[in-house]
Amino acid sequence: MILAARYIAPVESPVIENGAIRFRDATVVAVGPSKEFDVGDEERVDFGNAVITPGFVNAHTHLELTHLAERVAPSPDFTGWLTRLVKTSSESLPTKESVQRIVTDGIFQSHRAGVTTVGDITRFPAWTRQALSNSMMRAVSFGEVIAVGTRRHLLQERLAAAMKTEFESELLRCGVSPHAPYTVEPNALRECARRSVEQLTPLCIHGAETLEESEFTCEGTGVFADYLRSLGVWDDDIPIAGLAPIPLFEASGLLTDRTVLAHANYVCDDDIHCIGENRASVAYCPRTHDAFEHPPHRFRDMLDAGVNVCIGTDSLASNPSLSILDELRFLHQMFPDFNSQQLLEMGTVSGAKALGLQDRVGSLAVGKDADLAVIPMESKGDWHEMFSSATEPIAVLSRGSFVVDNR
Repeated sequence: MILAARYIAPVESPVIENGAIRFRDATVVAVGPSKEFDVGDEERVDFGNAVITPGFVNAHTHLELTHLAERVAPSPDFTGWLTRLVKTSSESLPTKESVQRIVTDGIFQSHRAGVTTVGDITRFPAWTRQALSNSMMRAVSFGEVIAVGTRRHLLQERLAAAMKTEFESELLRCGVSPHAPYTVEPNALRECARRSVEQLTPLCIHGAETLEESEFTCEGTGVFADYLRSLGVWDDDIPIAGLAPIPLFEASGLLTDRTVLAHANYVCDDDIHCIGENRASVAYCPRTHDAFEHPPHRFRDMLDAGVNVCIGTDSLASNPSLSILDELRFLHQMFPDFNSQQLLEMGTVSGAKALGLQDRVGSLAVGKDADLAVIPMESKGDWHEMFSSATEPIAVLSRGSFVVDNR
């Protein structure tokens, strides 16, 4: 099949005006000016005044929280929000059927937004991964580990569930997610890091998400200690790391080129240098960051320091949609001088690199999978106007198959 449009945005090479892309057996075989393509007996679809981009990569999300849309409003009181989140989530006991229905809805919403790859955090790895395996969504599924206080005994059980590869396939890879420095004790962080390195699996951790994390990891006090007490999890044997989150992660062996550091809202220069030196990626969630009223994110300082910064949506418990394009448009509105090419990279190939999938997706290049989105233009302007419009993708393909087709 050949797809043509006014603009092709390969990402890792210059934008092509009046371009086309040919794919065969789910793989891209040619990208270039439309006039160079002989159609022959192939099907050709011309989308006209549109931009064809790689499928967007949501490097950090929680699909199993899709049902919480507009039910748990974010606020500057992060632990208060967490408490409401846990309460609302536990109002009905999760079942395999309910979790898979919710995840499937999240996949549908993601595809509709042009997302073809996700880095998804799950508390229910077997259930979520089965739902993912029945879809055309490419995913790294991070099984969540919580091991603190009275729940520290769950470490090996949660690790085993996270590392289980029962549903791995061409589209699905398994990884591990020690949840956060206030829900996973230092020795458990080290064990998660060891297992990730040993099995060469991706790792994701929420870190430096709030200012109060440092008080907890350095002194064992503050709102997170109170939060653990409110859950009945606290005990006096919880060890105190004596380090701020990023130094703690480095000391635990968590920061590698397979690590996705979710949020990183509160980092100093030394933290940014540490993240870059260890080649970890940062998944910045712009609208979630804004909803919690954090101070300006240092993503531009990170980029200047050579950190791979990608984009995530977090969940619908903190974000109005699962659309990476919406995140990029939000950033464009906030920082209109920010380079459009770099913006597109953050929503595509940077996420693919963070998830270890850059050889397959993230850009439109010969030999990569035909994962792409078609975004209609509202005017005859330049391609970067896609970031200032409100149009939704009219077609989305995963491995050369239409998962959205609104032609």
